[in-house]
Amino acid sequence: MAESLLAKLGDLNFTAEEHDAVVVVPESVAIPAEDFSCSLVGRVLSSGPLDGGRVARLFRTIWKDDKVQTITEINPNFFLITFASSSSRDNVLKRGPWDFQKHWFTLEPADLACTIHDYAFRYMCIWVRIHNIPLSLMMEALARTLGACIGKVVMTDTQLEDGNMGEFLCVRVFLDTTKPLRRCVSLSRSNAKAILCPLQYERIPIFCHGCGLIGHTVLQCPTTPQGEDQKLQYGAWLRAPFLNECLLLAPVAVSRS
Repeated sequence: MAESLLAKLGDLNFTAEEHDAVVVVPESVAIPAEDFSCSLVGRVLSSGPLDGGRVARLFRTIWKDDKVQTITEINPNFFLITFASSSSRDNVLKRGPWDFQKHWFTLEPADLACTIHDYAFRYMCIWVRIHNIPLSLMMEALARTLGACIGKVVMTDTQLEDGNMGEFLCVRVFLDTTKPLRRCVSLSRSNAKAILCPLQYERIPIFCHGCGLIGHTVLQCPTTPQGEDQKLQYGAWLRAPFLNECLLLAPVAVSRS
């Protein structure tokens, strides 16, 4: 609503009173800054409004060990979440991505200066598995190099367990959700044919098998032609299986929440 109203004001000529009057807000009426240092804002990326009470109750249960104080829906699908400490807040961010009924529940640190329309909710922090790596190159340095092609690298998971290196590299990145999911990276070595390295994303929410964007299905896609003969460019194969679905998955991933 506020965005549409601001758009209407954009081309208007203001009176002197409208243009010059400034209301100074006393500090006593503002939420204390320290409360925001322990808070997140979140939005469930859904095409329609969801039951905010159910969302709040679910994540209160999931995050109970992180000392959630309040989860308040302040706009449809938009929430303000306060924690007992900034470390609890950061732990929830670190353990994402989160979803509600497969819809991405995107979270950002609360900002004193922002309105609810200032939050872009553009980046998702997610673990990505990089497959088809030569055994001689299964190293953290390469995970970081290839991860940088996918997004901003946060960390890697390359620890060994029981002497088993696993069958993929794993890197956690900030993914730009305004772009289609990347399906592979190419690895080139001197005097050797380039290798295609397929990607899989852990705990990824709903994404479109037509355009590759997160947040809607192919049936809701405004750009993908509908039809049985349509060859989709993305698919469920981009979703990494849970660890207990395959005995051959890398043991290094067991510690990731």
